[in-house]
Amino acid sequence: TRSLSILITYHNEKELLTECLKSLSGQLDPCDEILIYDDASQFPPQKFIPRGVQVRVFREETNRGPAYGRNFLLAKARGEYVHFHDADDWFNEGWSRRIRRVLISSPCDVIFTEVNSFKQGKLVSPEVIGLKKITSPEKLLPFCVENFMLVPSGTYRKDLVQKMGGYRESLWQSEDFDFHVRLANQNPRFELIVEPLVSIRLREESRSQKRNEALGDAVKALELLRAEVPTQYHQTLAQKASKLGSELFELGYRKKAREAFKLAKDLGHPTFDHKPRFYQKVANHGGQEVAEWVALLYR
Repeated sequence: TRSLSILITYHNEKELLTECLKSLSGQLDPCDEILIYDDASQFPPQKFIPRGVQVRVFREETNRGPAYGRNFLLAKARGEYVHFHDADDWFNEGWSRRIRRVLISSPCDVIFTEVNSFKQGKLVSPEVIGLKKITSPEKLLPFCVENFMLVPSGTYRKDLVQKMGGYRESLWQSEDFDFHVRLANQNPRFELIVEPLVSIRLREESRSQKRNEALGDAVKALELLRAEVPTQYHQTLAQKASKLGSELFELGYRKKAREAFKLAKDLGHPTFDHKPRFYQKVANHGGQEVAEWVALLYR
């Protein structure tokens, strides 16, 4: 049986960590080890670990961010496969058994499962990622560029993650976006489980809700990825940069939006097909920033 390590990054999630660990300890086919990285929390995780749950806790006295924490745990993990997890998310019933079955039957590098999302106890989205769109191995990389593959969706062969250098620690936001594009660029053997086996909790105080920071870091990631991803996918990168720029512009971050527009133009010629036809015409003739100002005046 292939061994499986659960790597949890924690920063003051308190009772939410308890829920996460209870959902994991209740699995019929438990994992081999649980590791927790405490990113300089004010409320240490030890108080919120349920009785009887065996974990190894590592603490950093300086807040280093999730990418650093995941890389730290990756180096400590003993399992052949690893699953990264945020302390405020939980595992649905049957997660471990489904993962184990795939690991036994398939010599894969990665298993992706669908994810659903909740806010204040209410279901927001039954399928956050949209894994059903990945209909062939060739579609994994463009899918990871066009979408945001989330951290708890994946279970990975440890040596593959180490080979690609783990997470990029210069990115504090959208580090998971960058990670999965780089992962897909390795052409991994992967399996999909299209049912949601992990649930994420949408919280106002979570990092992912700081939309402008996440979008800005995604633009930084694209700048770095352009040197690593084959040129045949640069048009896809350009489309992503264009969309990120539009979102940043609408949020009022014009300088960051301008950087995204320039990157999109440098990478290729975005088609702006996510926008109305009049926008496309203006953008093709006067540039995307001009099109955004015209659209703003129109609104």
